[in-house]
Amino acid sequence: MSGKNFNKEMMEEFIKFVEADPVSPKTTTDNAIHKIVEKSLNPYIGMVFAKFCGIQTAAGIATLLVCPQFNIGFGIHNEPFHSLHSTLPPLLFFIVCGIFFVMFGAALAGLILSRDEIRVIKTTKYIYYASYSLTAYIIFVSLGAEVFLMSSIAWILGAMIGNFAGFEAVIRMKVVRS
Repeated sequence: MSGKNFNKEMMEEFIKFVEADPVSPKTTTDNAIHKIVEKSLNPYIGMVFAKFCGIQTAAGIATLLVCPQFNIGFGIHNEPFHSLHSTLPPLLFFIVCGIFFVMFGAALAGLILSRDEIRVIKTTKYIYYASYSLTAYIIFVSLGAEVFLMSSIAWILGAMIGNFAGFEAVIRMKVVRS
């Protein structure tokens, strides 16, 4: 078939399409599409938090591979962390440790979550930051981490800062790019 015939046939089909009587979708189809769009634009906050927590948990496990505290992965004899521990005051070290553990996961969550999921989470993000930081801390304690009151408060504060810094930086970059 030559190019002229193909273009002519396409134009004829288009004219038939434009002149045809309108066809409305079935009500069930229309309702199903409406529900899918509504669900996509307004995701359930529980599912968004579960996704956020899952991403941060996976990233937290990855950071434990370089953290010397639990002697797993590459962190068993980690010189940078040992020198950081010996040069920083203890409270500042635990703040930095909390930031390190949480920031990667928060940034990753900001990259993975959709705009609608980010919009849903923005209203309660500080409650989430605090609850995730506290939950991660409780898991560390249950795994055998040595804890003292001041270092615990410093670590939780650092984790909250890491959540805020990682998540906010990435979602702000996402907004600027669009």
